[in-house]
Amino acid sequence: MTEGKITDLAVYDNKMLEETVLIEFNRQIGKDTWLMGFRSADLASLAKPGQFLMIHLDRNTKDPLLRRPFSIHRIQDRNQLMILYKIVGKGTLLLSSLKEGDPISVIGPLGNGFTISGPHERTLLIAGGMGIAPLFFLAQALNKVQKHTIKMFLGFSTSQEVVLVDQLKGLNIDLSLTTEDGSLGIKGLVTDLLDEYLRQELNKKPVIYACGPTLMLKKVAQMAITSNLRCYVSLEGYMACGLGICQGCAVKAGNSKDKPYYYVCQDGPVFSSEMIDWRAM
Repeated sequence: MTEGKITDLAVYDNKMLEETVLIEFNRQIGKDTWLMGFRSADLASLAKPGQFLMIHLDRNTKDPLLRRPFSIHRIQDRNQLMILYKIVGKGTLLLSSLKEGDPISVIGPLGNGFTISGPHERTLLIAGGMGIAPLFFLAQALNKVQKHTIKMFLGFSTSQEVVLVDQLKGLNIDLSLTTEDGSLGIKGLVTDLLDEYLRQELNKKPVIYACGPTLMLKKVAQMAITSNLRCYVSLEGYMACGLGICQGCAVKAGNSKDKPYYYVCQDGPVFSSEMIDWRAM
């Protein structure tokens, strides 16, 4: 597949662009879960783990009217980008119907990504469900610099939702899997693993990276703060623009005297855990 032709290229501060790309593949890999790939050397060269893209199905359609945000899931072969998504509504259902060679309009990369830990620091990744989407790209980056094995706790509701386990293990990751119903891996919540780990291995002082449902992130953040550990969380928000203009993704700031609210799209989606007022989440 030939790389998509750039149309009406717009560059903002040399960090963001708009591009029309051609889909290379769009396949189902789990229950209502899809993986899409396309090529863009420009987007790939700018992208950092934790950033996201705003995607529209086609410039010529207004259904759905607004773009949808998707985490950059991984980069392969230097110029192939992938997004991981779950069918949750009309927009993602239409996205799943697209085929190889279909065009999509992409704006990005957007937002602030993860701070990469040092090569001798220990790292712990915690993903709940589709929280795996941005953490795979992060794992790719950490695998290039880390001297220690990367540890990851991955949680799903049931075995039917489990994806990408084998691919993650190929990235120097010590992976522990939980399902809420016990149909695969350890029965329970992914935060149960974190609680046990902190009681037994707190002296290792890992840097924690987390993405998943709000309640999961809230618990992870509280445990990290109590244990005096650095923790970065990737939040979701209702975004119409991805640029902080619509203000639909505001979250209450936890320790800022100058800024009572942060915007997930502009100030995040990645935040240090103490930046957020978790009582308001």
